[in-house]
Amino acid sequence: MNPLNQHRVNKHQTTNKPETMNTSSSISCKTFLQASQKGNITKLIELASINDVQDWTVYRHDASGDTALHLAAREGHLEVVKYLCETWQEPPFRTEVANKDMKRPLHDAAQSAKLDVLEYLLGQGAAVDPLKRADWTPLMLACTKVGDEAASCVKALLRHGAASELQNKDGWTPLMVACRTGNVDAVKSLVTHATRSVYMRSKNGRSPLHIAAFHGHPNIIDLILSEDSDLINWQDSSGSTPLLESVKSGDLATVQRLIDLKADVNAVDNAGQNILHIAAQCGNTEMIEYILNRKLVDIESPALHGITPLMFAEKNQQLKAIKILSSFQPNTKVAVNYTR
Repeated sequence: MNPLNQHRVNKHQTTNKPETMNTSSSISCKTFLQASQKGNITKLIELASINDVQDWTVYRHDASGDTALHLAAREGHLEVVKYLCETWQEPPFRTEVANKDMKRPLHDAAQSAKLDVLEYLLGQGAAVDPLKRADWTPLMLACTKVGDEAASCVKALLRHGAASELQNKDGWTPLMVACRTGNVDAVKSLVTHATRSVYMRSKNGRSPLHIAAFHGHPNIIDLILSEDSDLINWQDSSGSTPLLESVKSGDLATVQRLIDLKADVNAVDNAGQNILHIAAQCGNTEMIEYILNRKLVDIESPALHGITPLMFAEKNQQLKAIKILSSFQPNTKVAVNYTR
């Protein structure tokens, strides 16, 4: 017999929802949630029968407010998810049950890249764009993961009408999240679905290209610039360009790729800092040597208040950077002892 049919609750039965659970009920709550998390449907059916469960949403983790459906969706236990959604007549809102952060089971399925659970919940009528705390949608959470199944979750959510241009409280879109994660297939799907999203900015003025550059994803940089090459020298609210952001990533291949694509090597941010200033602050010796050996910028170029790259290295006690910069400026007096 199908385990889903072993326990059915009569919709005419009275639902008992105590304000607080006694000790035996609390133990049953813990056991019920553990069985859901482990995918033990036989145990769930037994517990539901013994405790005459009318509404499983009363069983919740105290700290998070997670229900059995949240846990099963997160772990990818499709059979348990179906049991919770199809067995009880109540509650009618079961696919929309929310925890203390307003997170729905669909959020958990998306964040954990559980494609079969995600598609099932959507098929059951789950809202595709519910907002959890900080205004994150399931699509945004799906974009936090890499891999084929995560990319498939992104595609499934888009097919069901997920809004690819929604922004969270920081102004981040799903595309920006995918650019941070580095999921190339997800980025392709999002850009194809809504090309306009490549032009959107976060609250601090960062574009998807800034984010891909900062996190060192040259393949995604290629994808975005194939839509519009003029994005390459956009500045965020601090004046930083994608090239300046790429130096912060520490990934030389990303820096080289942007330079090959004609990024402005002389660009400076609002504080007058160029690529060498930033490399010196970060202590990225490989980057410093790359810049200086190719004479991309002047080694003595001043930022705001006349601060040079060497001064930045000294201020941040980047000893190896100081040594390299000094070797290109043999007559410069060094304020920090870098020989230790």
